[in-house]
Amino acid sequence: MRIAIIGAGWVGSKLAEFLTKKNYHVIATTTSPEKILPLQKVATEVHLLNFAQNPDFSVLESVDMAIFSMPISRNSWFEGFQKLQTEFPKTLLFSSTGIYPQEKEIFTEKNTGNLRSDISAAETLVRNQYPQTNILRLGGLMGGDRSLQNIYKNREPENPDKAANYIHYEDILAVVELFINSERKGETYNLVAPEHPTIAEILNPEKTKKSTEKQRIISSEKLIRDFNYQFIHPNPKNF
Repeated sequence: MRIAIIGAGWVGSKLAEFLTKKNYHVIATTTSPEKILPLQKVATEVHLLNFAQNPDFSVLESVDMAIFSMPISRNSWFEGFQKLQTEFPKTLLFSSTGIYPQEKEIFTEKNTGNLRSDISAAETLVRNQYPQTNILRLGGLMGGDRSLQNIYKNREPENPDKAANYIHYEDILAVVELFINSERKGETYNLVAPEHPTIAEILNPEKTKKSTEKQRIISSEKLIRDFNYQFIHPNPKNF
């Protein structure tokens, strides 16, 4: 099976390595020449592809599944993307839970009011062009060298009482594999660890009491229900 990861950044490179080890033919694209060599170590093929600069879409021919991993909130790729005529049997888009309002309530995929306009526009663009696209709205990316301890090593968090809506990259990889083997089409899912400690609870678990305040929570219940999915890393305290 030939899988294209279009815009292989931090998560995309980890996904390329994961899928290559499972004997998929992985085609990774990047807009940065300096990323070619690192990607060649984890993908079957690597190509420069910039939607904003006369892209050569021939590198995407005969692909069984396209995973769109471009920066979701940047519109620099919008115009070039509309010229993409390549047909893909399966498509998956990495979006962001940043699409939801910054209000203290529980958000599910059914929430459609006051969505962030740039992210919503990107989802609509991809879905209009490829109606079969499944959308994964990812929480804050964590795992490996990405941890709150590293982020706040030399500074204090701006809002330590804020609930965590994070996702470990290993769960992203596992869920992508579910979609590779699934016939679901045109669905939207939140992908966030199901437990939501505060930032303070993660950074100082022994010194911080569990918060009882109402919080902004992104729910992954739809994903858990539809796929009977058990998270590898359910609690950001243990990322």
